[in-house]
Amino acid sequence: MRYSVCVKRLLFISILAITPAAANAQDVSEDSQAAREEAELRVEAEMEKLNSMAEALSLNLGQLHALRTICFTEQDQKWRSYAGQMIDLEAGDDLERRQNLIQAFNKGYYMEKDRHQSCDQQVLNDVAAISNNGRQLAGMLGAPYRED
Repeated sequence: MRYSVCVKRLLFISILAITPAAANAQDVSEDSQAAREEAELRVEAEMEKLNSMAEALSLNLGQLHALRTICFTEQDQKWRSYAGQMIDLEAGDDLERRQNLIQAFNKGYYMEKDRHQSCDQQVLNDVAAISNNGRQLAGMLGAPYRED
């Protein structure tokens, strides 16, 4: 059975929207809440510089990929794999769009690799903020395809 690009896109976005962030399961102290809010403001400011929600989501996935490899291993490709699927769905055969999405992913990756050298509480705060932002982006991208 072949699904339309819209259905595939909605399914992919749904997977991203329901993927839980590990940091959300933890109790949040006042200090870490303040750090998370600071991270959310930084993430939002970076998102404003992008041309589309798809580019913002690609940047977001690059950030998550970098943080996950810091806390797990370089071989962990979870978020990179999701980004590849999203880029395939969003860009299709449009090479310029594909390049823009890849550049956004790489920008997000190197932003976080430059900010963090080890897995610590700040990384967990950033994961929570970036995950929250990603869920919001995925929801907005999928909204036009949902039936009420």
